[in-house]
Amino acid sequence: MSQKQKIVEVELKNGKSSKAIATGNNAAWICICKRKVPLMGRTGLSDRLVDGFRVDCPDCQSSYHVLPDGKDHGPVLKVIQV
Repeated sequence: MSQKQKIVEVELKNGKSSKAIATGNNAAWICICKRKVPLMGRTGLSDRLVDGFRVDCPDCQSSYHVLPDGKDHGPVLKVIQV
């Protein structure tokens, strides 16, 4: 059985949004700096942001968190820029 992929929202600090692709608790998206290689991250805790799960762009240092849907390390709900 193949892994199901879904499109999720990336919420940016400037109020705009973008899209990410998610499979299970992993997501990939293009940074706001238009880095050619996608960023990748996985979900962390459902009730707070934890630095160990933060994704920092190596080109522009923008930071993101992949938020789970309902439970710790659950499927991806969305990605937020912090």
